Amino acid sequence: MQKRNYKGSLRLDWINKDLSLYYEIDEKEGKGVRPVWVQKNDIRVAEPRILKFQKSYGDTMSGNMLIKGDNLLVLRSLVEMFKGKPEKERVKCIYIDPPFNSGNAFKYYDDNLQHSEWLTMMRDRLYLLRKLMRKDGVIFVHIDYTELAYMKVLLDELFGRKNYVAQINWQRVPEGRTLLGQGQADITVSSEYLLLYALNKKQGLLNKEIKKYTEATDKVLQQYFLVLDTTGEKKLLKKFTDNQDNAVEVYEYDEYKLQSLPKKLLREDKNKYFALFSKKFNQVVQSVGVQEESSFQQRIIGLLKSKTKLYSAKYIVSKGKRRGAETEDFFVGGRKLLFAKNYCRLENGQIYREADMNDFWSSDEINVTGTADEGGVTFKRSKKPEALIKRIIDLSTLEGDLVLDSFAGSGTTGAVAHKMGRHWIMVEIGRHAEELVIPRIQRVVSGKDQSGISKDVSWHGGGGFKYYQLGESVIHEQDMNWKLKAEEMAEAVFLHFQYRPTKIEWLEKENMYLGEHQSARYHFALSFASREVKTLTENLYEKIVAGLDKEKFKHLTIFTNVAVSVSPESLDDRVMVKKIPAAILREYNLI
Repeated sequence: MQKRNYKGSLRLDWINKDLSLYYEIDEKEGKGVRPVWVQKNDIRVAEPRILKFQKSYGDTMSGNMLIKGDNLLVLRSLVEMFKGKPEKERVKCIYIDPPFNSGNAFKYYDDNLQHSEWLTMMRDRLYLLRKLMRKDGVIFVHIDYTELAYMKVLLDELFGRKNYVAQINWQRVPEGRTLLGQGQADITVSSEYLLLYALNKKQGLLNKEIKKYTEATDKVLQQYFLVLDTTGEKKLLKKFTDNQDNAVEVYEYDEYKLQSLPKKLLREDKNKYFALFSKKFNQVVQSVGVQEESSFQQRIIGLLKSKTKLYSAKYIVSKGKRRGAETEDFFVGGRKLLFAKNYCRLENGQIYREADMNDFWSSDEINVTGTADEGGVTFKRSKKPEALIKRIIDLSTLEGDLVLDSFAGSGTTGAVAHKMGRHWIMVEIGRHAEELVIPRIQRVVSGKDQSGISKDVSWHGGGGFKYYQLGESVIHEQDMNWKLKAEEMAEAVFLHFQYRPTKIEWLEKENMYLGEHQSARYHFALSFASREVKTLTENLYEKIVAGLDKEKFKHLTIFTNVAVSVSPESLDDRVMVKKIPAAILREYNLI
């Protein structure tokens, strides 16, 4: 029988998927206004722009960045700036909390985009975010039920289904309560979701030692109330091998004590009961039934001669998460005894139940109580708990790694990353970049912010950050944008063609600026733009070439809008002249 070949792919489709959206920005309101559909290479959405430095806060050497501007254009610029960067300097963790497209009216966001507009907005930004990630980088997309399914398919397209890691359900409010504005007649909404994807799932991307700790003092005290004392002698009852040929030794104890803690005291004086419980913590157990589906446990029970004696089984775990670990299980009266010390931890007068990280983060673990006061800023309904961001950063990064949030909101991601010793970049279009984020991070830097996770991580201040604003386009009406300073135009030209500015003072006195290629060593660019009638003279040209010879240059591109009064035969073979703005306009099919 001939093998049939099938063509096609599973993908999400929507109106104008082949286009992008351009938003005019209302600077007064600090948000985008009516969107316009444009081609993907339209200069208004595709141009990398300079990031204009505004002010430094705290440590002036800090690389942390807060950037005000349309995050699409900011991300375009960051992609160019990150080209050629070492792997360690790229983004390890991205967390974004974009508008949910829920139809709700927010003070700072227009969260009521049409479905196709929302998908286009997210697609274009996620595409750029992916380009900034390290090989072992991960992205968490915070979303609610409104666009959850569509976002999942969109991320499958951009990152590949093979790089899906998890859908984390965060129970944002306790059972019986409803997220404000999201109640339904039959089933109320109390959860939001984190879609977790990796750039390459094969990389070691998550910190496996991170656990989930649930404060469960009362529940643990109710469950674990028996105290086991195994001071008596034990003798080998039976030795056999399990299905994996691992040795199993079953012992019988000739003397033991199994006593109950006075549960009456728990009702009368919880503190005294807890003190007694803590003193006996390593001996406290609970009694559970033997698993019917476990042939291994059933086999052990079948060997036990007495229902009143204590038995134990020592063996090497042959499967599951604890595979390879040596363990000892205790049995009495046909039931198994579980030690509290193996499932909980005692810390600072509290008991925490310990378990492997799972995809359900309950409101007991991470709730919104007190979130309104965190950071000393008000951001109703949209502010996320610092504890939530801490878990994300704990799970996916190490100290010194770079964390990015391109929907910064009130600045929670940066505040938490800063307190945890991570580097960070945040982008925010709205007025609250200055009204909320800067004041909040200033308090973090000074140590005045003792809210959120501050006490958990012993935060007392330090570090700093730089504030930038997205610059204007380098092009205005088919010409250079002469509102920009000469060095700003040069930086914009370099950004378009993947060069980094290099400080050369004698050139800058001539209003010329030098750039070094981001990835091609010994390749340079010279930017020379002027509204005056002047030329690049042969003497100056020879001085430039002589200076670059010391750098062993292999290639020089001169970007200029003025005449070059150097005869063609005098031009070095390593030198190319490109006219601006024509070289830039061609990038966007404008000429």
